[in-house]
Amino acid sequence: MTTKELVDVLIIGGGPGGTPAALALAQAGKRVLLVEAGRGLGGTCLFEGCIPSKIFRETAARRREIARAAEFGLQRNLADAPPIDWSTVQTLRHHILTQRAQGALAKAKALESLEVVFGQARLTGARTAIIETRDNQREVHFSKAILATGSVPNPLPIKGAELPGVLDSKGLIEIGFIPDSLVLIGGGPIGVEMAQIFAMLGARVTLLEATSRILRPVDSVLAGLLRERLVADGIGVQTDVTVESIEGTQRQHVVRYTLGGQTREVSGQVVAIVAGRRPNVAGLGLEATGVRHDRHGVKVNETQETDEAGIYATGDLVGQPMFAHWATAQARAVARHILGHEAPYPRPEHNSAVIFSYPELGMAGLTEEGARAAGLEVAVAEYDYRGDARAQISADAFGRLRIVYRRDDRRIVGIHALVEGAANLMGEAALAVRHELQLEQLASAIHPHPTLTEAFGLAALAAL
Repeated sequence: MTTKELVDVLIIGGGPGGTPAALALAQAGKRVLLVEAGRGLGGTCLFEGCIPSKIFRETAARRREIARAAEFGLQRNLADAPPIDWSTVQTLRHHILTQRAQGALAKAKALESLEVVFGQARLTGARTAIIETRDNQREVHFSKAILATGSVPNPLPIKGAELPGVLDSKGLIEIGFIPDSLVLIGGGPIGVEMAQIFAMLGARVTLLEATSRILRPVDSVLAGLLRERLVADGIGVQTDVTVESIEGTQRQHVVRYTLGGQTREVSGQVVAIVAGRRPNVAGLGLEATGVRHDRHGVKVNETQETDEAGIYATGDLVGQPMFAHWATAQARAVARHILGHEAPYPRPEHNSAVIFSYPELGMAGLTEEGARAAGLEVAVAEYDYRGDARAQISADAFGRLRIVYRRDDRRIVGIHALVEGAANLMGEAALAVRHELQLEQLASAIHPHPTLTEAFGLAALAAL
């Protein structure tokens, strides 16, 4: 059965690029239809990315701390880190994901003008779409639309990639056991985080990366330091490799790759291809509209509007950077724009993010390399956390803070930190970058002691 109806705004995708816009528009009185193809509101971040991986990291980090208890004077009977009940970890993941998805749905249902439908949405024209659920099919006419279908794991054309036991990032999140050995193909944020998590959980881990270094977009100095930590912790890291094939059975795989013209191989119980993600345009029906897209994502202008007037796109669907908070910032800006309000759209040079490696790597604004590529004359203020009181107290005195600033007026254009606890430093970093504070202003703030954040003032003072 097909019914026809009219809505003010159709939003396809209930993740961080869609739900915040739906809530804002409905609160303003717009009739909004939010369609989500998955099992709940939350998108990739909640179900496949940010949240699940941090749940795993929490278990891994706590296990690591127990193993180090003697360093803090705590005597233990166990010689090594405690065994892991992986089913409990996965149960915890399911519980947290369900709780958060239900909370988001309850918030949406509290708004009378917002309807949430779990099903498939396909555009059939510039102002029409078909919504298919298990029970019915609806034809919807809309005044505006926001496309926010996120991304999917990026497949690689590797022979054997389809074998059982060869996973993508989603499969690795849902894995039912801790493998004895793991080969990760891809040295981006997902690969690095998972390499360290499973290494801390007891797996033998090898990380293969096609480019010359891991974490290509990250500050090169901090990426180099982090690679040193991975190697020191027993993780095999190979860069500049070309993976040729994967062979074997579900119990054991052999990955063959070339490095420097020589063929090498590494074995693993599990192989995971984690070479980033790509925009998810499948089944959207873009061919029925004027919306343009390529492998990098849907094309949009400075207001996130596509080539089809009145249709907007946000988040991973429009390409890099692919972060949940970035998608949310875009969604809220689009909602304000549709409502006719001033909309401060997020700018890449102001973005902040955290890679939950060990130690954490936080970044806000431009890297030194990025600033120079943009034509800026910059210098860098540095602070070595080996001499930091708080880092020494927690026995994590490893890492560095780098503040990138313009030489002429000493305004800050980027702050990057590699230290355990960097995630909690990025709020101050984001404010400093967004408002282009000068080194003098950062140095004049009285930072509490002993904390990791006082490094901001000390680095600025040293540079001055």
